[in-house]
Amino acid sequence: MLNTALKSARRITGISLAEEVFRIEETTGPVDVPTVLQVLSGNLAAYHVHGFVSPDACRRIVSNFWGSSARVPRYGKGAGGVEAYLIGASHYGKPTLTYLHEALACRDGVESVYAGTINPIAAFRNAIASKTNLSVRAASLDGLPAGDSKAVYWNNIGAFLLEPHEDLAQVRDPVQADFEIQEVNRVIALNVYASVQKGSGQLRVWNVEPDDETRDDLGLSGVGYPYPVELVEEYPSLTLAVETGDLCVINGNLVHAVVRGNTTVPESRLLLTCFMGLNFSNEFIWWT
Repeated sequence: MLNTALKSARRITGISLAEEVFRIEETTGPVDVPTVLQVLSGNLAAYHVHGFVSPDACRRIVSNFWGSSARVPRYGKGAGGVEAYLIGASHYGKPTLTYLHEALACRDGVESVYAGTINPIAAFRNAIASKTNLSVRAASLDGLPAGDSKAVYWNNIGAFLLEPHEDLAQVRDPVQADFEIQEVNRVIALNVYASVQKGSGQLRVWNVEPDDETRDDLGLSGVGYPYPVELVEEYPSLTLAVETGDLCVINGNLVHAVVRGNTTVPESRLLLTCFMGLNFSNEFIWWT
């Protein structure tokens, strides 16, 4: 009874996008850079590009991933005690130089994911660089660059492959106070779907950017994960029905999650991803 009362008393507070911009823009084929910039400026919740990567390239990337000795498990709440398998480094919760040295150690493994085909994450960034005046580069410290991208197979059990979270809190982690990603005010999450089974791995976005008071109250400062589902459901949401070969650009300040859905075919979902945002010098930096 007491726990129920405490739950009902809590709520997520913060900023929501205006109703007219809390929407998904959808196109097919090449990336429309002005639409990406709308997400970057907070004037669009998400941008969904259908068919960005060819079926042949997707098949090669998936084959490279499952054939790679660089693939490692991330232990947690997943089937067999593994919440994910991945290739590439993650900055999450690590001192900056620890992450950057891990990114260096993972570089060959990440490159091997794209062996014999294209790197769609790099292709996206090249499109931004060629069609804007922005300097596009890896975030860095002491000459060490952030990772190029990560390839992730989510293996979680339950309703979500990745529970509700937002990406701004983690770039405020004090353990990375020396990292330039802390200059970013809006995090853009770039997702490319090398493989996704129909009806699974859909992306849900809620119209709330949690404030510091909420993070403190929920014990999520510097983390941003996971937000209680019953609290985020108080806000309107959108669902991106992603398919193999699609690309999504997401306003990562908004709470979002990956819905489990239909997962009857094993090893059928593979995500390529990185984070991006503008630093104080108006450079478009990326990290993983």
